[in-house]
Amino acid sequence: MTGEEQLITAVIQQAIEDCAYKGKSKNKIKFKIDAINWIVGRHPEFLNYCKMLAMDVDTIRNKIIANVDMSYTQKQKFKIKSEEKFFA
Repeated sequence: MTGEEQLITAVIQQAIEDCAYKGKSKNKIKFKIDAINWIVGRHPEFLNYCKMLAMDVDTIRNKIIANVDMSYTQKQKFKIKSEEKFFA
């Protein structure tokens, strides 16, 4: 694997970890929202990274969605609601 492929893999891995975050940190919840939108929303950068790694976009996206718990905890929902301007 080239250095570029390793970097792209690390970025995707971090996004997956961010999607699964269950804590209360305001900044990490923002990262979670952004990561979910990046993967689920079919962001052009995510699509391009998958293609650069020769991965089928729909297959990898569907596997992530099926295997990563992206739900928000009650505390996360409360924090999002109470700080809507920050998360907008």
